[in-house]
Amino acid sequence: MLRHVVGQSARILDTNLVCASTNLQFVRWRRKPRWLPVAKSKRFLVPERKPQDSDERLELLRLHNNYRTQLRSVTSYLMKEAEVNRKTSTADHLVLTPEQEEAEFQKCVAENEAWNAKIAQEREARLQKEAAEREAYVARKLEEARIKQEEERERIEEIVRLEKERSRSYITKENLDAAIDHALANPVDHNFAIDLQGNIYRGRDAGPSKPGEKSAEQAALTSGS
Repeated sequence: MLRHVVGQSARILDTNLVCASTNLQFVRWRRKPRWLPVAKSKRFLVPERKPQDSDERLELLRLHNNYRTQLRSVTSYLMKEAEVNRKTSTADHLVLTPEQEEAEFQKCVAENEAWNAKIAQEREARLQKEAAEREAYVARKLEEARIKQEEERERIEEIVRLEKERSRSYITKENLDAAIDHALANPVDHNFAIDLQGNIYRGRDAGPSKPGEKSAEQAALTSGS
């Protein structure tokens, strides 16, 4: 019994070890983590400062001094200009009397009215120009529509004229009997052929013409050529 329990415990322990080994993950840092302290071998190590070229140092110092001097000059100039503007505006405001303020206001009103009149004149000219362009556009469109309507009317009249000419050969109730008699008296067979000598070979009903004998169609072709 004890041997059986020990064997079962050993198998369970082996299974747990296998599972733990399969779930174990290793993390490798590319460099030293930031939360670790400085190594003892480098704790009191002071890096050697690289010497700077004297010419380069003098040039950088000169450029820095020039920049600071120019910046102070510009700052001082702007501060003086701002102070002068502030004093001038304050002095003008204090010196102006009610009559002067009214005169300044009337001057501004007159200038504003002059601007409004100029803008109104320009607007009136622009509106007149746009109206003229619109009238020309409408007139052009009306003329195009009239020409198109005239062409359409002429086309319809031509169609009507052709139909009237064709109506002369139409079969109506009045000439139906005559048309039937004419068709029976003059059968037409379009099934024929023509050889290189101009002989016409009829179709189903009529036989071919004799050699050397010209038919009416062949004679017509010869006379036409």
